[in-house]
Amino acid sequence: MWIDIFKNDYAKLLDRGASGAARGLVEGLYKRAEGFQIIFETLLEQKSNDFAIIETGTVRKPHNWKDGNSGFLFSEMVRLHGGFVRSVDIDQSAVDTANQFIDQKYYKSFCSDSVAWLASLDDLNTVDLFYLDSYDVRWDDDAPSAAHHLKEFQAIEKHLKPGCIVAIDDNSRLLENNKRTGKGRMIVEYLDSKGIAPVYDAYQIIYKF
Repeated sequence: MWIDIFKNDYAKLLDRGASGAARGLVEGLYKRAEGFQIIFETLLEQKSNDFAIIETGTVRKPHNWKDGNSGFLFSEMVRLHGGFVRSVDIDQSAVDTANQFIDQKYYKSFCSDSVAWLASLDDLNTVDLFYLDSYDVRWDDDAPSAAHHLKEFQAIEKHLKPGCIVAIDDNSRLLENNKRTGKGRMIVEYLDSKGIAPVYDAYQIIYKF
């Protein structure tokens, strides 16, 4: 079962233990094992096969677990449980790298602006998981990245089916004032204004709709 494989083979690779303080952040930088486990368990609680997964941002350095290798992990899940993973990145070299690294039976990366690409799709209402991880974040000035990820979310929002999971990577808090920073900050603020809270809030932020 995928959960057992994940726990035995991959979870230990996903908690890198880098110092948050060195970047002015609370501890917990690059710790993704718990978040991914919640994502996978939540998906498998809802059904056992045929998963449709979309990620924004793609694998740029194979086997670089500091970045999470999310596309690879998702493709390994659908290898066992059926389905397909689509990814989008604005960098053609990253797209080429990902498509060479990950088995094309289960995964394909496309080169485009993520917001425009999401808006072009006509099957968003079939997606089980959106993993938002594009536009690199600067922790001391997260606004450009956070705004881009909010646009991604708003492109998919009206299409989210019941039980759909939306997860956003690369989030933390600043040591000096405990202020939230990261890719998901504006999504959290936007959904908080609607009374919607995440089911998990750490380096990854996870919502279930």
